[in-house]
Amino acid sequence: MTGDPGRTRGQLTAWVPHSWCVIVVAVLVAVLAVLLIADRVAVGYAEDRLAARVEDRGFAAKPQVTIAGFPFLTQVAARRVNKVVISAAGKKLGPVEVKRLDVTLYGIRVSAGGNTSTASRLSGTAQVGFAGLAGVAGMPGLTVSADGPDRVKITAGLGPVTGTATARVTRAGPGGIRIAVISAGGIPVAALGSLRDVTLPLPDLPLGMTVEGVSVTGQGVLVHLAGQNVRFGG
Repeated sequence: MTGDPGRTRGQLTAWVPHSWCVIVVAVLVAVLAVLLIADRVAVGYAEDRLAARVEDRGFAAKPQVTIAGFPFLTQVAARRVNKVVISAAGKKLGPVEVKRLDVTLYGIRVSAGGNTSTASRLSGTAQVGFAGLAGVAGMPGLTVSADGPDRVKITAGLGPVTGTATARVTRAGPGGIRIAVISAGGIPVAALGSLRDVTLPLPDLPLGMTVEGVSVTGQGVLVHLAGQNVRFGG
Protein backbone atom coordinates (compact mmCIF):
# COMPACT_ATOMS: atom_id res chain seq x y z
CA MET A 1 0.00 0.00 0.00
CA THR A 2 1.45 3.35 -1.00
CA GLY A 3 1.04 6.70 0.77
CA ASP A 4 -0.46 9.82 -0.60
CA PRO A 5 2.30 11.65 -2.60
CA GLY A 6 0.52 14.97 -2.23
CA ARG A 7 0.47 14.72 1.55
CA THR A 8 4.16 13.77 1.68
CA ARG A 9 5.12 16.77 -0.43
CA GLY A 10 3.01 19.04 1.79
CA GLN A 11 4.66 17.75 4.93
CA LEU A 12 8.11 18.28 3.39
CA THR A 13 7.21 21.80 2.26
CA ALA A 14 6.01 22.65 5.78
CA TRP A 15 9.14 21.16 7.38
CA VAL A 16 11.71 22.97 5.25
CA PRO A 17 10.83 26.55 6.30
CA HIS A 18 10.60 25.44 9.91
CA SER A 19 14.03 23.80 9.78
CA TRP A 20 15.57 26.91 8.23
CA CYS A 21 14.08 29.04 11.02
CA VAL A 22 15.65 26.76 13.61
CA ILE A 23 19.02 26.95 11.86
CA VAL A 24 18.88 30.75 11.52
CA VAL A 25 17.95 31.19 15.18
CA ALA A 26 20.74 28.83 16.25
CA VAL A 27 23.29 30.72 14.15
CA LEU A 28 22.13 34.08 15.48
CA VAL A 29 22.36 32.83 19.06
CA ALA A 30 25.87 31.55 18.40
CA VAL A 31 26.93 34.85 16.81
CA LEU A 32 25.48 36.84 19.69
CA ALA A 33 27.30 34.60 22.16
CA VAL A 34 30.59 35.18 20.34
CA LEU A 35 29.97 38.93 20.25
CA LEU A 36 29.12 38.93 23.95
CA ILE A 37 32.32 37.08 24.79
CA ALA A 38 34.32 39.41 22.55
CA ASP A 39 32.70 42.43 24.19
CA ARG A 40 33.57 41.21 27.69
CA VAL A 41 37.14 40.33 26.68
CA ALA A 42 37.54 43.77 25.12
CA VAL A 43 36.21 45.59 28.18
CA GLY A 44 38.50 43.58 30.46
CA TYR A 45 41.51 44.50 28.35
CA ALA A 46 40.48 48.15 28.28
CA GLU A 47 39.99 48.25 32.05
CA ASP A 48 43.48 46.86 32.57
CA ARG A 49 45.06 49.35 30.15
CA LEU A 50 43.18 52.26 31.66
CA ALA A 51 44.19 51.21 35.18
CA ALA A 52 47.84 51.28 34.12
CA ARG A 53 47.48 54.75 32.59
CA VAL A 54 45.67 56.14 35.61
CA GLU A 55 48.35 54.69 37.87
CA ASP A 56 50.92 56.74 35.99
CA ARG A 57 49.07 59.92 36.97
CA GLY A 58 49.66 59.67 40.69
CA PHE A 59 48.26 56.44 42.14
CA ALA A 60 50.65 54.50 44.34
CA ALA A 61 49.35 51.16 43.05
CA LYS A 62 47.30 49.91 40.15
CA PRO A 63 43.67 50.80 40.92
CA GLN A 64 40.53 48.84 40.22
CA VAL A 65 38.79 50.14 37.09
CA THR A 66 35.24 49.36 35.96
CA ILE A 67 33.94 50.54 32.59
CA ALA A 68 30.18 50.97 32.66
CA GLY A 69 27.79 50.59 29.75
CA PHE A 70 26.93 47.79 27.35
CA PRO A 71 27.86 46.99 24.70
CA PHE A 72 31.40 48.24 25.12
CA LEU A 73 32.46 47.73 21.51
CA THR A 74 29.98 50.33 20.26
CA GLN A 75 31.56 52.83 22.66
CA VAL A 76 34.96 51.91 21.26
CA ALA A 77 33.72 52.49 17.72
CA ALA A 78 32.51 55.94 18.75
CA ARG A 79 35.77 56.55 20.70
CA ARG A 80 33.72 57.75 23.65
CA VAL A 81 33.18 55.91 26.93
CA ASN A 82 30.24 57.10 28.99
CA LYS A 83 31.40 56.25 32.51
CA VAL A 84 34.40 54.76 34.28
CA VAL A 85 34.65 54.01 38.01
CA ILE A 86 38.08 53.92 39.67
CA SER A 87 38.79 52.67 43.20
CA ALA A 88 42.15 52.65 44.95
CA ALA A 89 43.45 52.39 48.49
CA GLY A 90 46.48 53.25 50.54
CA LYS A 91 47.60 56.38 48.73
CA LYS A 92 49.76 59.02 50.37
CA LEU A 93 48.46 62.53 49.69
CA GLY A 94 50.82 65.07 51.16
CA PRO A 95 51.11 64.58 54.94
CA VAL A 96 48.10 62.25 55.25
CA GLU A 97 47.37 58.69 54.23
CA VAL A 98 44.19 58.14 52.23
CA LYS A 99 42.50 54.88 53.18
CA ARG A 100 40.27 54.81 50.11
CA LEU A 101 39.95 56.82 46.93
CA ASP A 102 36.87 56.50 44.71
CA VAL A 103 36.61 58.42 41.45
CA THR A 104 34.03 58.38 38.66
CA LEU A 105 34.93 59.78 35.23
CA TYR A 106 32.26 60.85 32.75
CA GLY A 107 32.33 61.41 28.99
CA ILE A 108 35.77 60.01 28.24
CA ARG A 109 36.92 60.84 24.73
CA VAL A 110 39.63 58.60 23.30
CA SER A 111 42.05 59.96 20.70
CA ALA A 112 42.14 58.45 17.21
CA GLY A 113 45.41 56.71 17.98
CA GLY A 114 44.16 55.52 21.34
CA ASN A 115 47.18 57.00 23.14
CA THR A 116 45.40 59.70 25.12
CA SER A 117 42.01 60.13 26.73
CA THR A 118 40.17 63.12 28.14
CA ALA A 119 37.35 62.99 30.70
CA SER A 120 34.87 65.84 30.42
CA ARG A 121 34.39 65.74 34.17
CA LEU A 122 35.04 63.61 37.21
CA SER A 123 33.90 63.42 40.80
CA GLY A 124 35.12 61.42 43.74
CA THR A 125 35.95 61.11 47.40
CA ALA A 126 39.12 60.51 49.38
CA GLN A 127 38.72 59.02 52.84
CA VAL A 128 41.32 60.12 55.38
CA GLY A 129 41.37 57.90 58.46
CA PHE A 130 41.25 59.30 61.97
CA ALA A 131 44.50 57.55 62.90
CA GLY A 132 46.25 59.41 60.10
CA LEU A 133 44.93 62.73 61.38
CA ALA A 134 46.06 61.94 64.91
CA GLY A 135 49.53 61.23 63.55
CA VAL A 136 49.67 64.72 62.04
CA ALA A 137 49.62 66.19 65.55
CA GLY A 138 53.06 64.84 66.30
CA MET A 139 52.01 64.32 69.92
CA PRO A 140 51.57 60.98 71.73
CA GLY A 141 48.32 59.92 73.35
CA LEU A 142 45.90 61.66 70.99
CA THR A 143 42.96 60.00 69.25
CA VAL A 144 40.56 61.54 66.75
CA SER A 145 36.91 60.57 66.20
CA ALA A 146 33.75 61.95 64.59
CA ASP A 147 31.72 64.67 66.29
CA GLY A 148 29.18 65.76 63.68
CA PRO A 149 29.15 66.44 59.95
CA ASP A 150 32.02 68.95 60.06
CA ARG A 151 33.70 68.37 63.42
CA VAL A 152 36.02 65.91 65.10
CA LYS A 153 36.84 65.13 68.72
CA ILE A 154 40.47 65.11 69.76
CA THR A 155 40.88 63.07 72.93
CA ALA A 156 44.01 63.22 75.06
CA GLY A 157 44.73 60.38 77.44
CA LEU A 158 48.40 60.23 78.26
CA GLY A 159 49.61 60.78 81.82
CA PRO A 160 48.25 63.90 83.49
CA VAL A 161 46.94 65.35 80.23
CA THR A 162 43.34 64.25 79.70
CA GLY A 163 40.27 65.76 78.09
CA THR A 164 38.45 66.11 74.79
CA ALA A 165 38.83 69.01 72.40
CA THR A 166 36.55 69.84 69.49
CA ALA A 167 37.88 70.88 66.08
CA ARG A 168 36.16 71.97 62.89
CA VAL A 169 37.22 70.45 59.56
CA THR A 170 36.86 72.67 56.49
CA ARG A 171 38.04 73.01 52.91
CA ALA A 172 41.25 75.01 52.53
CA GLY A 173 41.21 76.08 48.92
CA PRO A 174 41.29 73.72 45.92
CA GLY A 175 44.11 71.59 47.27
CA GLY A 176 43.77 71.08 51.00
CA ILE A 177 41.75 70.76 54.20
CA ARG A 178 41.98 72.64 57.48
CA ILE A 179 41.55 71.41 61.06
CA ALA A 180 41.10 74.11 63.70
CA VAL A 181 40.28 73.62 67.39
CA ILE A 182 37.21 75.57 68.50
CA SER A 183 37.15 74.22 72.06
CA ALA A 184 40.18 72.84 73.89
CA GLY A 185 38.06 71.01 76.47
CA GLY A 186 40.58 71.50 79.24
CA ILE A 187 43.51 70.19 77.24
CA PRO A 188 46.56 72.47 77.19
CA VAL A 189 46.89 73.90 73.69
CA ALA A 190 50.50 72.75 73.47
CA ALA A 191 49.38 69.14 74.02
CA LEU A 192 47.30 69.25 70.82
CA GLY A 193 50.37 69.75 68.70
CA SER A 194 49.74 70.68 65.08
CA LEU A 195 46.06 69.79 65.32
CA ARG A 196 45.23 72.97 67.19
CA ASP A 197 45.19 74.73 63.79
CA VAL A 198 46.68 73.08 60.75
CA THR A 199 46.16 73.19 57.00
CA LEU A 200 46.86 69.88 55.33
CA PRO A 201 47.81 70.31 51.67
CA LEU A 202 46.95 67.51 49.27
CA PRO A 203 49.45 68.29 46.52
CA ASP A 204 49.48 64.80 45.02
CA LEU A 205 45.83 64.56 44.01
CA PRO A 206 45.78 62.37 40.90
CA LEU A 207 44.06 63.20 37.63
CA GLY A 208 44.06 66.93 38.28
CA MET A 209 41.35 66.72 40.92
CA THR A 210 40.57 69.60 43.28
CA VAL A 211 38.97 69.68 46.72
CA GLU A 212 35.32 70.73 46.53
CA GLY A 213 34.26 70.11 50.11
CA VAL A 214 34.85 68.16 53.31
CA SER A 215 32.59 66.11 55.56
CA VAL A 216 33.11 63.89 58.61
CA THR A 217 31.85 60.30 58.78
CA GLY A 218 32.23 57.49 61.27
CA GLN A 219 35.19 56.14 59.30
CA GLY A 220 37.13 59.36 58.86
CA VAL A 221 37.20 62.67 57.04
CA LEU A 222 35.70 62.46 53.56
CA VAL A 223 37.26 64.86 51.07
CA HIS A 224 34.97 65.54 48.11
CA LEU A 225 36.85 65.91 44.82
CA ALA A 226 36.07 67.17 41.33
CA GLY A 227 37.78 67.86 38.02
CA GLN A 228 37.01 68.92 34.45
CA ASN A 229 38.60 68.18 31.08
CA VAL A 230 41.17 65.89 32.66
CA ARG A 231 43.67 64.40 30.22
CA PHE A 232 45.63 61.22 30.86
CA GLY A 233 47.68 58.75 28.91
CA GLY A 234 50.15 59.52 26.18
